[in-house]
Amino acid sequence: MNPVVADVSVAIGLSIAMAIALDIGFRAGRRAAMDEHAPAGNQVGAVQGAILGLLGLLLAFSFAAAGSRFVERQDLIAQEANAIGTAWLRADLLDEPARSELRAALQTYTAHRLSVRQAQGWEASALAEVDQLHARIWRAASAGVRARPELALLILPPVNEVLDVHALRVNATRKHIPGLVLGLLLTSSLLAITVIGYGCGMDGRRRWPLTLSLTLLIAGSLWITIDLDHPRRGLLRLNDAPLQALVFTPP
Repeated sequence: MNPVVADVSVAIGLSIAMAIALDIGFRAGRRAAMDEHAPAGNQVGAVQGAILGLLGLLLAFSFAAAGSRFVERQDLIAQEANAIGTAWLRADLLDEPARSELRAALQTYTAHRLSVRQAQGWEASALAEVDQLHARIWRAASAGVRARPELALLILPPVNEVLDVHALRVNATRKHIPGLVLGLLLTSSLLAITVIGYGCGMDGRRRWPLTLSLTLLIAGSLWITIDLDHPRRGLLRLNDAPLQALVFTPP
């Protein structure tokens, strides 16, 4: 399925689930209003406030964590582009053929990074290709430094950073909201909407403008949190402009 279609489907599914929970709560509240042993309205209001407070806390922490990870991943792209650009420029200090080989390896490596940018994670085949490219880059840099040892402190640090940032990016793609936390978020959201519907049912009025607005707001917050946590699949995506902006021409 197209990632954008899947992402929109998640948003629609969350909204429908919330609307169903709201309706179930309203019907249960309307039936409870005819029961003399049903909880009083002030009791329902207290429960509503407690559940919404807990939901707000969970959403705030989850949204902040997902947003921080999104920014971290974007910063790593810029850091990787800077390291590749620095290594490319310093390759000019090396003698041939190490100079041309290092630059060709860096150019191929960048093209590979852009070719797999749509992947949410790193498959075994992609990781194996990266290992081969890393070995090629290191061989070219090592050969140049062996010929001119005085350049080791200029050439090797940016090359080593290119290799290190890859590990950081792979690790960043594997950081997500734990499934248990996401399940708690969904459960709390549905429960909060159900209790709100229950209170409306006890009053015998649906209050669509208020309840539907709150339902859509909670569903939207959940959807954006999930979307931020998977920045290669949904509508909110990482920007590869720093890598695309690299210009591989001799200085």
